[in-house]
Amino acid sequence: MIRQLEENRQRANSALDSTHRAARSFWRLMLGTSCIGVVCHSSFVLLFYLNGVTGLALVNVGSVSLYATSAFLLTRGLAPWIAFSFVIFEVLAHAMLASYWVGWETGFYFYAILAIPVLIVADFQRLPTKILSVTGATIFVIAMDVLVRSRAPIHALPEHVVDGLHYFNLTAALSILIFMVGNYFWLIKRAESQLHLLATTDSLTSLLNRRSMVDAWRFEKERQESTGASLALILCDIDHFKQINDTHGHDVGDRVLQTVSETLAANLRETDHLARWGGEEFIIMLVGATLDTAVRIAEDLRAAVADTVIETDLLKGNEPLSVTATFGVSAMPSDLSESLEAAVARADAALYNGKRSGRNCVSRHDQQDARDMVKDAFV
Repeated sequence: MIRQLEENRQRANSALDSTHRAARSFWRLMLGTSCIGVVCHSSFVLLFYLNGVTGLALVNVGSVSLYATSAFLLTRGLAPWIAFSFVIFEVLAHAMLASYWVGWETGFYFYAILAIPVLIVADFQRLPTKILSVTGATIFVIAMDVLVRSRAPIHALPEHVVDGLHYFNLTAALSILIFMVGNYFWLIKRAESQLHLLATTDSLTSLLNRRSMVDAWRFEKERQESTGASLALILCDIDHFKQINDTHGHDVGDRVLQTVSETLAANLRETDHLARWGGEEFIIMLVGATLDTAVRIAEDLRAAVADTVIETDLLKGNEPLSVTATFGVSAMPSDLSESLEAAVARADAALYNGKRSGRNCVSRHDQQDARDMVKDAFV
């Protein structure tokens, strides 16, 4: 269980960084686009020069310079929005000029269309800026279609060159779109998984939270009804926890909670369920354990907690701190229909008895007492 606890902690920490990860992913996409732009437009320089389109070859020299500048700025982390503006300006301007110069059929307008989804996913700080940018790009593409599509090109290229450019540009635009959508789909699925983890995990200890334990109980209870497997509950409460907070501060108290949770997790099976129930209280659901077995496990947990040393630089004089815990145990027999609240109430009653008996002990609530409680409820 300790491995699962560490995985939850890493995933929870990762979830807190999901927004920054999405932003970094976008700027990596822009850096990759700039690098690809340098390579592609360098090829266009040679292509147009060899076909006698000198003016458009010079335009592509300017495009290479813009993309190279953008790549430099993004690599150094300097003025990323200027670099992004260079990329969008180049895409739209080049699409217009190339379509006007060598014809609509060459497919350079594909890149202008592609600029619209890029603007949609861009990490704009203000929504009005995004709306204005997307609207402007949309109007530009429509205007380009109206003004250029039906015009004869200034320089007519050989048909095989036009066809080659058309399918090259179509393939490149679709590849960029697939990569961009796929990347953001992966980010969304990852964010969903991380948000679910945050909703079901205690942020301090990385254990399951109360909601998740209720869900786990429902699952195990349904399985118990079909298989007859035994279930048991253990409530664990750290002794004198308020005094620890008052004496050493809440940061030390948090470290105590984390250390105790790690100790409990390290001494449980992967099939058991461990959650932070609230405050300094933990709850454990043991699958396939009778009351006697649960008492023995609780005693092992009690000893493990008592032997644990809390190490933190926050302690005065760096002196190690030890804590103890009291455990209340109850069983959930397969022939007894009761709610989780009732089973927890019995474990809590046993825990209270343990507190009254001096703490740092294990107290049990017998199954016969449970049947008597259910029977009394119907009298």
